[in-house]
Amino acid sequence: MILHSGSAVLVSLVMAATPLWDHPGYDAEDSHHNPGETVITSDRIRHVTQKWQVSLRTGDESCSGFGEPILSGGRVYVSDQLGISAYTAATGAVSWRYDWAYPGDSETPRIALSDGLLIVAGGDCHSQSDPDGEIIALDAGTGLPRWKLQVDIPIHAVVVDKGLVVISGGSPSDEDAIIAHHVRDGREAWRKDKYLAAGVSADGTILARVTDGYQVATGTTAAITITTGTVRWARKADWTAQAASPGAERFLVTDKTGVLSSVRVSDGQPQWTSPAGPSETIAVDSARVYRVSGRDVEALGVADGKRIWAVRQKVDGVQPVTAGGLIYAGGAVLNAADGKVAGPDLTGRVIVAGGRIHQVVTGRLRTLA
Repeated sequence: MILHSGSAVLVSLVMAATPLWDHPGYDAEDSHHNPGETVITSDRIRHVTQKWQVSLRTGDESCSGFGEPILSGGRVYVSDQLGISAYTAATGAVSWRYDWAYPGDSETPRIALSDGLLIVAGGDCHSQSDPDGEIIALDAGTGLPRWKLQVDIPIHAVVVDKGLVVISGGSPSDEDAIIAHHVRDGREAWRKDKYLAAGVSADGTILARVTDGYQVATGTTAAITITTGTVRWARKADWTAQAASPGAERFLVTDKTGVLSSVRVSDGQPQWTSPAGPSETIAVDSARVYRVSGRDVEALGVADGKRIWAVRQKVDGVQPVTAGGLIYAGGAVLNAADGKVAGPDLTGRVIVAGGRIHQVVTGRLRTLA
């Protein structure tokens, strides 16, 4: 793998606390909710304009696609078809690039930021029977690799929390597993075979399904402490965590039929179950759960699961994001409290932080403010 530096300036590993969006889902809870956005609100959203746009790198034989951007320390990080690129958030200038050694056999990675490192988790994309995974830690300021390791399972889910990067996956020839590695040096912290987890951590607790080792669920779900790998509790249920509330009090989970429920992080006690319907595309703030299905967007009370409002967009929705009291779901920007139109149409997924909207659309990274 080859590094191209776009700047000779050395930067500190101590990254700015704000603005920050260090996971694709904003945080380790995968909430897609930025509680710190105070600039782009209902008063400002109708006045935002595009500030810059860049074309992401492409490759005719690349197996990697365009990823979702993340943000920290004044830089936007995004995967493209040739590797990883970092851009200055204010101007779009290239800070650095990191190239895949073999773009034709590198899948679109999952990325996250922690302790001044950009964690890149992916693997090969051609082997169906025995795929492998790879984790790379890049210096977030320079793009220089700090450590890299191969893992014996494909990486289907990733979460970074409490100084650990936790991956999960399995294949026909690789027993299902959850593996935790230290962010600072890649050392393995713990491993649990015959478990599968999603990319969600509720302030250090992850939810995992117990399997037979080859992706067949046994009907038990366990809560695992991310720092030690110990089981906090287990319940007879087949739950997959879709998100956790910003305060980490509850998991939002789906069962094998797609029904959405809220369960307590502390003991797994179910709190409410929503009517049946697709529930994997959700966001959650301190008051509401937002879910998107086709053109339909609705808000449920986070405490009781009751519908607060529902609207139908002109176009199919995308992963919802909430910031500054607004909902971005692929159509007109909505008011989070009542679902009323608050701003113009904004197609595609977004991240919103520090008074800027960043998004990747048709191979281009753009910023509005």
